[in-house]
Amino acid sequence: MATFSSLVPLTPFIIMAKYLALLTLFYLPLSSVHAQSLDAFNQYLTGSSQVLYVKTANADAVQGTMYLYERKNNRRHWKLADSFAVVVGKAGLAKAPQTSLPLNYNIPIKKEGDGKSPAGIFQLGDVFSYHPLSNLHMPFIQVDTNFYCVDDVASTYYNTLIVKDTATAPFNSFEYMKRADDLYEYGVWVLYNSTPVVAGNGSCIFIHIWRNEHSGTAGCTAMSKEHILQLIRWLNKKKNPVLLQVVDNNAKE
Repeated sequence: MATFSSLVPLTPFIIMAKYLALLTLFYLPLSSVHAQSLDAFNQYLTGSSQVLYVKTANADAVQGTMYLYERKNNRRHWKLADSFAVVVGKAGLAKAPQTSLPLNYNIPIKKEGDGKSPAGIFQLGDVFSYHPLSNLHMPFIQVDTNFYCVDDVASTYYNTLIVKDTATAPFNSFEYMKRADDLYEYGVWVLYNSTPVVAGNGSCIFIHIWRNEHSGTAGCTAMSKEHILQLIRWLNKKKNPVLLQVVDNNAKE
């Protein structure tokens, strides 16, 4: 008995399938095709020549990749300096309330205690460590057990680094900047919810050492000790480095 495949030539169907596939790719929305190219964010990166570009596969993903990009000036193209694995919040990403980025995917808004890292674009503050560091190109502060980051939404110190002995206002909740588990042995302060500080929008967002490659954070972005040491040596305040953190719309679920 003759089969369907022996009666009907397959070549026209293969050609048509390829044609339709090409049409589908051609007519994808521009936001899907270009949203993950760093050049697509150039209007938000004016004045910055270093970008820490973090992408996760979806809004709930804990694991992601950080790409370090650099350029000489606004007229030059971005060049990839390095990339490596990172983890974000244990509950994934949430949209920063203050972000100017047109994030078109449906994710919740960042708030205090949600276990999510902020999606958006953020300037970077001080590099910090338990140890004295020299020959950095960023402002630096050495922290110890007297340094707190306040996460009490009712305190005037909310989302502020303070030295315990100099505090003049009350606060009931905080993070030690020198931890027993050494996750903050090396880190970078992310200027999220900083200008202005809005109570409840989230606090104490850092780039720091991960517990491991599978464990999410309370809302920070974390990586191996090897890579954060590499990162803090690479950062240069004169290049106005920023953290750009998004969901990769092109990633396969």
